[in-house]
Amino acid sequence: MTVYDALEKRHVMPRAWDDWADYRKNWSDFIIRHCKWDTRILIVGAGACNDYDLEHFSKFFREILLFDMDEKMLQEALKRVPKERRAKFGVYTGDLLGITPAEYQEFCRVVQEEVNHRGKLTDVRELADSMLRHVELMYAQAGRRRQKLQLPQADYVAVSGVHSQVNHMLPWIWEAYMQALGQREDLIFRRAAQENELIVKDMNSRLLAAAKRGLFVSAEKTRMGVPGDVEGARQALADLHQRADAKQVHLLNETKIAWGYDLRQQMIYEMEALAISTNPPVQDVKTDETK
Repeated sequence: MTVYDALEKRHVMPRAWDDWADYRKNWSDFIIRHCKWDTRILIVGAGACNDYDLEHFSKFFREILLFDMDEKMLQEALKRVPKERRAKFGVYTGDLLGITPAEYQEFCRVVQEEVNHRGKLTDVRELADSMLRHVELMYAQAGRRRQKLQLPQADYVAVSGVHSQVNHMLPWIWEAYMQALGQREDLIFRRAAQENELIVKDMNSRLLAAAKRGLFVSAEKTRMGVPGDVEGARQALADLHQRADAKQVHLLNETKIAWGYDLRQQMIYEMEALAISTNPPVQDVKTDETK
């Protein structure tokens, strides 16, 4: 088992449905308040939908599309919907980043081989320089794969807590090795943060293109009690606000919602929730009339 395999198991949140109850209600209500009845919604990065009230959605929307890279999780989500309403749902799979599990595992294998030579005496600067070549190749391949990604079209698109997760695995793996070695080298972290700028802008463009009427985004503004921004979420929110400032989209509403991600570990995030119209109002242009 690689470090990647061990970290991937942490994505399983057996208490999420209970811990996320307040957030699920507030986020779902926020979405519905800004939607027209009997329309179509796409939930991107849906997973098991612990953060969406699908039963409520099934009464309001004509059709609900679920998109995620893990179809098993989507099927788990559907189990919470009454059988008579499941025909309203469509399931789609795809990868918003484009790095495969095999590539993460190979990255871990190469790092582990280097670490095995000298253990805690490993020169982490040399290690980072060496692994940066692998990271560049992984990101280049991922970018080519993303070019083929197509999201289903819907009246509305919703995404919650996903921007911070799309490109989190490589930094997470690197952090695990730095902790094991008792050292610190930020080169891989900086490279991942740099890539986030490209990834989230591309992701936002795809989300907006898929949304005929509106886009709903909830992203981590801060983790309560922990200083600093949340990578991925920070870039995503900044990009959307810039688009609104440039009148490319219209920001209908924004609010803060507390997300008790893991209440037993006191992991609580302040989420910034945005309601965005993809059809910004046309401004009147005054012209001088001559006779």
